[in-house]
Amino acid sequence: MTTAAPPRLSPIRMAMHVTRMHIIAIACLAALTFGWLMTGQRLWSAVVFCAIDWFIVNFVNRAVDLAEDRVNGIAGTDMVGRHQRLIEAGCLALMLVSLLLGHLVAPVLTPWRVAFSAIGLAYNYRLIPTHFGRTRFKEMYFSKNFSSGVLFLLSTIAYPAILGAAHVTPGYLAVLVGFFLPLEITYEIIYDLRDIDGDAALNVPTFPVVHGAATSHRMIDGLLLLSAASLILGAALGTIGLKEFVLIGGVIQQTLYFHLRLKQGCTPERCIFVTWLGAAQIASYHVWILAGLPTTLGGW
Repeated sequence: MTTAAPPRLSPIRMAMHVTRMHIIAIACLAALTFGWLMTGQRLWSAVVFCAIDWFIVNFVNRAVDLAEDRVNGIAGTDMVGRHQRLIEAGCLALMLVSLLLGHLVAPVLTPWRVAFSAIGLAYNYRLIPTHFGRTRFKEMYFSKNFSSGVLFLLSTIAYPAILGAAHVTPGYLAVLVGFFLPLEITYEIIYDLRDIDGDAALNVPTFPVVHGAATSHRMIDGLLLLSAASLILGAALGTIGLKEFVLIGGVIQQTLYFHLRLKQGCTPERCIFVTWLGAAQIASYHVWILAGLPTTLGGW
């Protein structure tokens, strides 16, 4: 097993890498956006809970996936390895304290955050019983990507919907889920393409390891089509309006960058860049709203 040399980074960039700040950013901005779409409010409390919960999941995942990250040359792996037990213990303590304090502030959200934490723990640790012994979502075909997608749905759609007491139809929620879940899983597969060497060495059955890069590329294209189709169908049926339909820009952006850059190689830098690019596009959506520019076109 060979290991790639990780890049040398400044302390600030190192901290951003080891906590996967790019993932926290896109999750928090998605929670802010979906909260505004469902309630017309900017639900900062949902953003705070989203940030805390994703920080814990991401940091623990860095601590438990050291062997894989070393093979893939992921920045910050040696530093995380030196403090592995402290990181795991600290994150577990933070999870328990944040659930307790969060219950005092917003008890209605507690069951959803407990569900998030339970899935996150089962993603990182071998807590799931099988005929072959205990395993984790990370090491299960399909469940790896789907469980991560569920975490995004909980933190970006369920959190703001519950905290904002959203009054939306099941059809409206279905359109949002149909848009966001396939789009989010494309990020998962892109990162799995980046990590294919480490996953193969450690027998993690990701789509790229099981099916190869070419099939994984086709899966990404199919998921992007599903994401766009959800918005198109929702708009055609009148379930959503223009302010929701413009989210298709995220699908277009992901498609363009995937075909122009990522298909030539899913390097760590490109994967992180496409995540920040998605976060920037969501942020630009709120700049548009704050500028008072129109969010409807006629009666749409």
